[in-house]
Amino acid sequence: MKNKFYIALAVVLPVFQLVIGGTAGFFNGRINLVLVVLIILVNLADFYWVVLFATASGLLLDVYSGLPFGLLAGSLFLTALALSLLFNNLFSNFSFHSLLLFGLIAVLSYNLFFTGLVVLAYSLGFSDYLPHWDYFYKVLWQIATTELLMIGAYYFINSWSKKFKPAFIT
Repeated sequence: MKNKFYIALAVVLPVFQLVIGGTAGFFNGRINLVLVVLIILVNLADFYWVVLFATASGLLLDVYSGLPFGLLAGSLFLTALALSLLFNNLFSNFSFHSLLLFGLIAVLSYNLFFTGLVVLAYSLGFSDYLPHWDYFYKVLWQIATTELLMIGAYYFINSWSKKFKPAFIT
């Protein structure tokens, strides 16, 4: 049952993000729902499902992107690897503050990977897109919206799950 949920989430969430970005132009580039769910999945799901979700969601987003195919999937895949590595080695609990810091690190690392891959594709002649200052302004919006969504997700999941309760190390 859980596996079907992850697969459905990997299909429905990117489509929902594309709908929000297309219909509400203000949110285009300022909110990344796939990244928010990826942060939550790193906390709750097995590594296999995290990587599968990141790759499948990225490939679906790539279909509707004007960027070279695989760029968004690669960015999400590298972010999933980095977040899993950080979560397993550095973040030891599910506390509110560590989740907010984890969300900040996730947004910054995703945009770092994305910008690096875009610059590489541009340098090799595969793309004519190069981020401008407005992209970095949208990154600040992504940080703010991701943190707000993480606060809401924390309280929602905390009320439904015993695994997500804060655990203090003594």
